Amino acid sequence: MSVDRARVRQKIGFIRDQVRGLQRFRCMELAEFASGELYEAAATRMLQIGVEAILDVCSHVAAREGWGVARSYQDLIEICAKNRLYPPGMAETLKGMARFRNRVVHLYDDVDPAEVLNIIKTRLDDFAAFISAILERYFPQDPEDQAGSPS
Repeated sequence: MSVDRARVRQKIGFIRDQVRGLQRFRCMELAEFASGELYEAAATRMLQIGVEAILDVCSHVAAREGWGVARSYQDLIEICAKNRLYPPGMAETLKGMARFRNRVVHLYDDVDPAEVLNIIKTRLDDFAAFISAILERYFPQDPEDQAGSPS
């Protein structure tokens, strides 16, 4: 079975949409961000589903490439790193993203608005780096995909 490029392309578009949505919070100060509960809720959700889309891409690629079955997100990230889906240093970043996603889903009352805003201000480029790695591997000759970086 080969990688479903249309599915991967759709997930990349979804990730880009989430990052574009998150960028509107970048210029906010913490007081403003935390004062509007909808800001925090929306931003946290966009981060969560952006990370889930990354993990969906990894899961799809690993399954279609026959790299094995992961028992956890951490395991999935290691399998993809071992098979060079992305640059070696990216695995730790993706593990951190997966841990954050798990906290949002399971320990939602333990997520601090300052942490969410800090991620938005300092880590959105991690999404772009992942997208670039996927595009280089599965869409190397498609200039339309290479344009439109999410940040």
